Amino acid sequence: MAIKSSSALKKLTAEIRTAVDDDTKDEVLRLAAAEGMSISEYLRDLIMIHVHGLERLARLHKARLDRMAGIERNDSE
Repeated sequence: MAIKSSSALKKLTAEIRTAVDDDTKDEVLRLAAAEGMSISEYLRDLIMIHVHGLERLARLHKARLDRMAGIERNDSE
């Protein structure tokens, strides 16, 4: 699947909702907390990795950190 844009994370406006049992929710909360993340951040990253691949997610996070640090980024990187 081709990614339409190489820009960093776009506005996060679309929602995906699902129901799980209490034990599953508790375990996901535990896993997210162990990573220092909210459940939304944790699930978003899992979905992004599954849909777009780990390398893509790593590039998005690096681009966001670079912007925060004031580092100019060359799109050919």
